[in-house]
Formats: sequence, C-alpha cells, structure tokens
Amino acid sequence: MLDPCCDYPIGYAIGSHETPALITEALRNAAQHSRELTGQMLRSCQIQCDRYAIKTMTDLYEMMARHVTPARAHNAKTKPVEPYFKHLNMGYCQKFDNWSGYGVTTDPKKQPNSEALNALRHTFPDEQGVREQIHQIMAYERATKREQFMQMLGNLKEENRLPLSKESYLLYFGATTGLTNALEGCGLRPTLLGIKRDYDCFDLTFREHAGEKWQVRFDPDDLTEVLAVNEDGSRRYMLREKYVQPMALAERKPGDAEQLAAVRDFNKQLENHVTEQLGEAWETVDRMIQDTDRQSALLLGRLLLTDSHGQHKLPAAQQRMSQADIADVQYETVEPTPAMPVGWQAEDPENFDIF
Repeated sequence: MLDPCCDYPIGYAIGSHETPALITEALRNAAQHSRELTGQMLRSCQIQCDRYAIKTMTDLYEMMARHVTPARAHNAKTKPVEPYFKHLNMGYCQKFDNWSGYGVTTDPKKQPNSEALNALRHTFPDEQGVREQIHQIMAYERATKREQFMQMLGNLKEENRLPLSKESYLLYFGATTGLTNALEGCGLRPTLLGIKRDYDCFDLTFREHAGEKWQVRFDPDDLTEVLAVNEDGSRRYMLREKYVQPMALAERKPGDAEQLAAVRDFNKQLENHVTEQLGEAWETVDRMIQDTDRQSALLLGRLLLTDSHGQHKLPAAQQRMSQADIADVQYETVEPTPAMPVGWQAEDPENFDIF
C-alpha cells in the first residue's frame, strides 16, 4: 500500500502471487504501521486500486478509506505503484546476487549474466532469506522517507485525519480460534495462543444475550482487547481482559484502586438496572392481571362458567354491584342430600329393615 505524497510504503505483504488474503495482509500492515508512526491507527482519505477481486475487496477498501476509486478496466499504467515497483527493482533488487532479472520478454542484453548466476547459485538464500531481504528493503525505504512523510502528515487537515477504530480493525483483520464461546459468570473464556483468558465489558446489554454463541476476534500482538461477534454478525461487543487485583495490600500498585472503583461503579449500575427491569416486569404483569379480570367479566356475561363454589349468577352480579353492596351479600352453599342406598325402605323414620 503506497502513499503517493512521497511514495511512502505505508503497508506491504509478501507472497508468491496476488490474492485477496495478501491484499488484506498489506492493509493490516498499513493500519499497524500508522499506529507506530502516530500512536493511533488511521484510515485513508482515498484508496485507488486496480480491479483485481474488486467485488470481494470492496467492503474492506471502504472500511479503510473514505473514498474508493478503482482504476478503469484494462488500464494498468495509471497507478503510481507500477513506477514504484520499477524504483524498487532498480534501486535495491539489482544489487543482490540472487536478482533473477526482468520478465522473460525483456531484451536479453538487459538481463543478468546466466553464467554468473550459475556460479553463485550455492550462495542464494532460501525462501525465508528472500523474505528477510524484502523486509530490509522496505525498512530502509521507510527510514529514508519517514521524516518527509511525517512532515506531510502533520500538515494534514484535521477533518482528513480519519481514525480506524479497534472494533473495525478486529472485525476485518482479527484472527479467530475457529470455535465459539458461551457467556459464563466471569464473561467469555476463550483459549488464545494456548492460554485461557477472561474477557468482559462494562456494557449492561452484554449480559442480556446469555443464550448467544460468540466468536472471538483478536490481534495476536495485543490481547488486551478482543471483539465478540455473535453467529449471525448482528451483535458486536468490545471486551477487555479482566484486571487481576492483588490479594495482599502490600502488593498493590498504582492503578489498582481505579480499576477496583470502576468494577464497583459498574456493579452499582447493574444493580439499579436489574431493579428497573423488575419494576417494568411488575407493571407488565399487573396490566396482564387487570386485562384478565376484564376478560373474565366479559366471559361471565357470555358463557355459563362457574367459580370454585359452583356459582355463576352471584359472581356475575357481584361484578355489576358496588363494593358496598358486595359486602352485604351473604350466601351459603347447600350440601346435596346423599342418595338413599338401593335396598333400603323407610317404613318407620326410626326403624329401617334390611331386605
């Protein structure tokens, strides 16, 4: 990724051929390098790119810049990066013994001597060695142009200095474990780089989604913050690694008291939040009960439904009467007379014969 103000390589990646993953890595390196230069990750005002995998890369380009302007199709010579590659080739690469030359269609008189290359072949570096050579080239190129680039960056208008949020950075560039994590009492406990770590946040709504499964996106170079994304991507939360308080007062250090106060303030807010939720639930249930009473009145007027005493007319009448009238109404339940057993004959009320 080249800044054309002074041909400063703000981001780069190394690969055998161009792929969307390689472009993503170069943009990630640009975000990290901008933080090294200014203390915060920055976005570009404009990205000019070729049309390679444009449909796949558009979302990423739009996240990294305010404006995205792809080059016209079939026009490979309009981009500043092409002359810059020539500058790197002639200014650095030709000075290495393992430089293989230009493309196969180039004039043979401009190519390196094949006999000399054959004689030096045993000194050629392996792939890792070639990568180290490229890193050295880019480090030297950045060092020679850093002062000029920082001066131009300082003259940039404030409205054109676009910060890149940590959430966006982790969403597009963050690594994942390939697994999902459920919310526990301590928060999320993913295993990152072989170690279980506890993450949580001070957002009250995070605990409302206890049934969600969360994918954790993280930066291997900075594990203090991670991004939790649910399975369909509709919810995202920035989580911080839990601060471990020392058990002994003698081991306390500056910052411990502030961290403990922040946790206590959050717990107090959480307590008030739960109390408000219980109050809202009570009001909802109270409305449901009142609605049930009104529905019962309608049902008593339309259907012959009895209460637990087997009464229908009296409850219906009570709903039409005032409270004072209801207090004066008394009723008693008459127990039904048991049926006389078969085979009994009452000739004399006091003497019964059995047949």
